[in-house]
Amino acid sequence: MSGRFRTSLAILWIVVLCLLQSPGALAAPILTSAANVTPYGQPDVTSSYSGRILVVMGLREEANLLVRIAVLEEFDGLDVQLVHADDAASPDYHWPDADLYLAAGSRSCHLVLESLAKRKVLCTLLTEESFLGLDADQYDNAQIAALVIDQPVDRQARVANVTYPSLSRFSVFSSANQLDDIREDSIAVDGFPYFSSVSLPSQLSDALHAHDALIATSDNSIFNASTLSTVLLTAYGYHKPVIGFSRAYVKAGALISSFSTPSQIFREIAHWLRSGATSFDDMPPISYPRYFSVIVNASVARSLGLIQSRRFNYGETLTDEDFEP
Repeated sequence: MSGRFRTSLAILWIVVLCLLQSPGALAAPILTSAANVTPYGQPDVTSSYSGRILVVMGLREEANLLVRIAVLEEFDGLDVQLVHADDAASPDYHWPDADLYLAAGSRSCHLVLESLAKRKVLCTLLTEESFLGLDADQYDNAQIAALVIDQPVDRQARVANVTYPSLSRFSVFSSANQLDDIREDSIAVDGFPYFSSVSLPSQLSDALHAHDALIATSDNSIFNASTLSTVLLTAYGYHKPVIGFSRAYVKAGALISSFSTPSQIFREIAHWLRSGATSFDDMPPISYPRYFSVIVNASVARSLGLIQSRRFNYGETLTDEDFEP
């Protein structure tokens, strides 16, 4: 093991320890998100939407501030009202009539679903795992949808490959019993079932052995604060990078990740509304963001000898089309 690599591991340990001092850092849900294209597509944003929108904010204080800013930026001209989840949870609160209840965060989504029946609810700024954990299917499915912050696995693979062309074969874990291989062009993403009864290091070894990188997901049963150091150090022990699922994971030692900001999420929703959409009939129950940015960890790239072939501007908004061959 070279001296430079040992130094990089030491730096990584410091970053990991700092991260573990802040239990909520890994979650950072609104700052984290097959190259799926959202069903919203590219609507005519000049169209108008006359319905009333109630945005329920149930995130951390700083995150709620970003939601407010995003609403001001992206919902200009729309009839929108904001309410904090703490206020809406009060027994004295009277829910106003709205054509769309937009719940920001899992807490807000749960509150709206519990409080309102047969209303159109769009949950966002939460992970797919969080949304599924709310058992939303017990409600009126036709009136409920989610635009989650998770980034599609093959998007993460393509972004990593375009940025670092030497990475072309990726592995990914799934809590499901079976996960079919995902393939796109020259990029291969092989799925490995995850078993909680088997030690994580041995499973990581199997997934890393014949692959260029491991793609981490927002599955909290596998990738969380307590497993962070194991995942990163095992991967780098094989001289392989980890593709993160959020900005926080990249700052902790992953190589690269795509992620969607609140402004990008709300921009997509605003486009959908202004396209004249009046129902969720043309939407799947869960969809991924169309717009995203990319963050890279240059220190990790240097430690692994990876050459970056594409650069990104800070805050640059991208779509899957920007990474087409």
